[in-house]
Amino acid sequence: MRKRRFFAFVLLISVLLGSCGGGGAVMTEPVADEPTADVTEATTDITTEVVTEPVTEEIKVSEFEKIEPANGTKLKIACIGDSITYGYGLASPAVESYPNQLQKMLGKDYAVGNFGQSGAYTLAADNKYNVKEANLYYRNTTVYRNSLKYDADVVIIMLGTNDIRSMSCEDAKAEFVKAIKSLAEEYAALPTVKKVYIASPIYTPSGDVRNLASGEMARLTKQAADELGFAFIDVYAMTRDYMAVHHHQGTDRVHPNKDGALQIAKAMYAGLMETEADIDVYPISDTGVVFVNEKAPAGGDGKTPETAVNGLGKAVALLRESGGTVVICSPCTIDYTCHLTENKKTITVTSVYNGIDYRATANAKINLKYNFFMYGDFIWDDVEISALAKNLVFVCNYNNVTIGEGVTCTVGSSSAGSILFVVGGNAVFGGEPVEQFTLSGKCNIEINGGTWMYIRAGNRRNSGQVPIGGVSETGELTITVNGGTFTNTGGTGLTAATGMNSNYGVCNLIINGGTFKGPIYAVSRVGVNETAEDAVMSGTVNLLINGGTFAGKIIAVQDNSITVTGSVNVTCASAYESKLQGNFTSKVIK
Repeated sequence: MRKRRFFAFVLLISVLLGSCGGGGAVMTEPVADEPTADVTEATTDITTEVVTEPVTEEIKVSEFEKIEPANGTKLKIACIGDSITYGYGLASPAVESYPNQLQKMLGKDYAVGNFGQSGAYTLAADNKYNVKEANLYYRNTTVYRNSLKYDADVVIIMLGTNDIRSMSCEDAKAEFVKAIKSLAEEYAALPTVKKVYIASPIYTPSGDVRNLASGEMARLTKQAADELGFAFIDVYAMTRDYMAVHHHQGTDRVHPNKDGALQIAKAMYAGLMETEADIDVYPISDTGVVFVNEKAPAGGDGKTPETAVNGLGKAVALLRESGGTVVICSPCTIDYTCHLTENKKTITVTSVYNGIDYRATANAKINLKYNFFMYGDFIWDDVEISALAKNLVFVCNYNNVTIGEGVTCTVGSSSAGSILFVVGGNAVFGGEPVEQFTLSGKCNIEINGGTWMYIRAGNRRNSGQVPIGGVSETGELTITVNGGTFTNTGGTGLTAATGMNSNYGVCNLIINGGTFKGPIYAVSRVGVNETAEDAVMSGTVNLLINGGTFAGKIIAVQDNSITVTGSVNVTCASAYESKLQGNFTSKVIK
């Protein structure tokens, strides 16, 4: 049956109480002088309960369940999408893909067709913002043409993942919304189609598209659905927490395995039936300590070195709720752009635990091949981070991060270099939401060791189109350097109290120690040459120089590419007074 109706029957029975009958005792004449009592008839009150008709309670039936099939037998559903719909990477897409798992959930009265095309995108092939191959535009595919001939009653569209790199600005986003609407309207106009659903694409922390995949594409697909008045299934929201962990479980950070596809099917089912989605939850650590060994077999719980998990991303996911300690007990390679799962409490990463230094006993280290992003507070200490490529970034995303004295940063390849320490966000695409790159509260960074290229004290921007962001009026960024070495000697990439962003709030750079091979700035340039948006420096910048070794000058403003309207202050020990250069708002020598 396509319609779910549950009935509760309540039967109320009335009970009628009968009257009492008299006894058969012998009556005698009363004695004359004896009082005679009045004899009264016994009375019985009859109470009758109200009899009600049986109550029938009807549970809400979704709009989907009210649809009658055009062919009179099975309701036909066409699933439109890309490789995630098709089931790319699955052992058997015909069985494990989300449309096929949705088919099992719906049952024999439904027929679900999979019209997913790997690599497919929504933006027209000739659109000026499109960066994909023309033959993969969904309307240019054979799969699309087959979907039109399917005689579907219901259509579900889940596209957008492959459009992410085209979302270079707000105009590009508007074009994407128009493209989704156009496709949805085309399906809605087909003679057999009664309803079209637009679904948001799943969270995919792949490469540098994470910031756009983290909610922005869902917002755009919802906008398209709302403007059309079509139903929207927010697969992103329903599966977000699951996918954030799932993508560290051996996937390619884009395509889920069969269990991930099952969660998409559950979300789709919930959207169709207008119910809550029963999404699985990955386990969390019950010990607060997780061991990592990249050679460990899959399925370890991380509780001991012998049952270690085989990836740092998996370890952080286990500690995402309560925080704790990650113990690197062997070489651990980061072989993909690693956007860690968000952690709610502080996580410590170390190679020394319970008196054992795994650096000495097992050559424990983190081999960094790709960029590394944190989404929570971290303490790093007694661990080696070895760079295996040039221009790698270690990104804090305005979280509280401490680098301990026991951190060593090495260069593990002749083609590698020092790692860039980025306090804020790493902005790559013009369409990324500015909220991803804005500090509105307090952030404290402490560096006590390690060898770094330099400190980007805020955002790093790769092109003039990417958002400026920065420290808001309510934001306060404090960076304290007590040790470490910073290798850059010149050029534009040098340690400063601000990043490539605006500052409306307060930026503090406190240097008590460390070795700086190049100059220090209070205000850095926000370039990448031309910018689509002007940065604003109306807040307060404070430099406090108490110690350290400086090969270059300590300078107020890096160059005239930005106008500073706020205050730029310096307080320094007298030993460094000769190194001060530029127009500071206030200068205190102690």
